[in-house]
Amino acid sequence: MPILSPALVRERSPRSLLVGLIVALSSPSPSAHGQPADDPFAANGKPSAWTVILGAGAAVRPTFEGSDRYFVTPVPVVSINYRDMISLDTSGLSAYWRFAGLQAGGGLTYNLGRRQGGNSVFTPGDERLNGLGDIPAAPGLRAFAKYQLGPVVLGATLTKYLAEGNNGLLIDVLLEAPYRLSERTTITGRLSATWADQSYMQTWFGVTPAQSRSSGYAVYQAGSGIKNVGLGVSLRHHLSASWLLSGEARVSRLTGYADGSPITVSDVNMGFLAMIGYRF
Repeated sequence: MPILSPALVRERSPRSLLVGLIVALSSPSPSAHGQPADDPFAANGKPSAWTVILGAGAAVRPTFEGSDRYFVTPVPVVSINYRDMISLDTSGLSAYWRFAGLQAGGGLTYNLGRRQGGNSVFTPGDERLNGLGDIPAAPGLRAFAKYQLGPVVLGATLTKYLAEGNNGLLIDVLLEAPYRLSERTTITGRLSATWADQSYMQTWFGVTPAQSRSSGYAVYQAGSGIKNVGLGVSLRHHLSASWLLSGEARVSRLTGYADGSPITVSDVNMGFLAMIGYRF
């Protein structure tokens, strides 16, 4: 599959990007405040004592939440799991336990922030945000739970960021339905929603009087509420006993205060992730 250049991606509308997203391969969500990934190589759901997966990939995502422009960023694939109890991956560091169909735990995560002058390799941004100031990167604490109910999995994650200027609270809820197409290939559909507190919403979607004077946007006071709802599809394929090809296509719609913000250009955002990994 060809990788699009950042310039070409910015020129495409979300509608035209959707065609490419629907045919995407898939993997765990790249959301930093998501849940730790399960071991994709585990036989019958029982991983070995140590599981180490390394690889690389690429993601297409908006220049900021509510943007109608997109850019390509490299994605490192790092997943280390010890006895299905402690994991380190792109979502952060987690400790958890399982009982029957329940998985619950907590750990550390992070948020890359936002740049006002334009995006960097990993941090989103846009010159249309000039005058609003940068949002700093932030470490975060999270607690999560997943429960398998028949053919579907229900999940919830609570994330609290801890940096001055980026200290909001998020609650993500998830419903996913995995389906095995063959012994090597699994497809998963996902529905999700995210609630955010007033601090998060004001940081990312609000405009203070000082920001209004420097940016030209109208003053906007954002409150807590449902930030977005979304759906996605992922496909994971084992090329061999050690190689894994995966990817994800997703679309989300901003709601409430996020949708009403003067910063928001498009209330529909999409993302795509494709990666290849090797298990040592």
